[in-house]
Amino acid sequence: MFEITPLRYFLSAYETGSISRAAQVNNVSQPSVSAAIQRLERDLGGALFLRSRQGLQVTALGTQLYREAAASVSHLADLPARLRPRVPQAVRIYCHPDMVLAPFAAPLQALTRRRPEVMPEFTDDPGSCDIACIAEPCTPAGYVFLPLWEDSYGVALPVGHRLAQRETVALADLAGAPFIQRPYCPQADMLHLLAEEGLAPGRAGAAATNDPQLLDLVAAGLGVAFVPLRHGAQHAGVCVRPVRPGPQVRRRAGLAHRRTVAARELAEEIAAPLREI
Repeated sequence: MFEITPLRYFLSAYETGSISRAAQVNNVSQPSVSAAIQRLERDLGGALFLRSRQGLQVTALGTQLYREAAASVSHLADLPARLRPRVPQAVRIYCHPDMVLAPFAAPLQALTRRRPEVMPEFTDDPGSCDIACIAEPCTPAGYVFLPLWEDSYGVALPVGHRLAQRETVALADLAGAPFIQRPYCPQADMLHLLAEEGLAPGRAGAAATNDPQLLDLVAAGLGVAFVPLRHGAQHAGVCVRPVRPGPQVRRRAGLAHRRTVAARELAEEIAAPLREI
């Protein structure tokens, strides 16, 4: 039965073309590498290398041994790392109420597949999170913001609403409509857009505590709301249409991370497939 250590020394000599370099790679003495190769040659009944002033020349037997052994030795050498219990790494994630988590779902799933030790935990406290899904103005103090995309705003309507079939909606068409309150958004409800046109909204609609809930309320026909245009792809019962005259409000959305190496690396991994800016 072959031992893995002599085979590892042989592979290093094959790949580096030198006994001395193989010894350096494995942090052992040159005699140790030479003795291991000689032992293999005795077991196999033939030379693995021809030694000359130009260095090692691999024999046919040496080439065959390398082809047969390389993958197996590499697999076995990594075995302790694969079997060693992984230390769970809790990652606290905060999602601001005016954000929808759906765009981040696939990158988070990919991250946990690549790094099973990562254990996402969601928190309601932005000051205690490692990573935040957030718009730039809401970035917690001391965190680093990674911009991913820019949003402009439109009006969220139930898919069966009389205005939902239009490509754009005039602000005048929204006069008298019940608006769902969105008090957690940095841009508030943006009802000033109606006021600037001399229009007034209808009765106050329900108040939402976050945008996913707001979209549910819109889909239920309880009112309309000004929201980022990309929210329209996040709920089957809601469409979001641009309004005219169009709002000049835009926001930069992305991730914010704590100023630690681990948080930065995780945020960059999540952000990579999403980055548009």
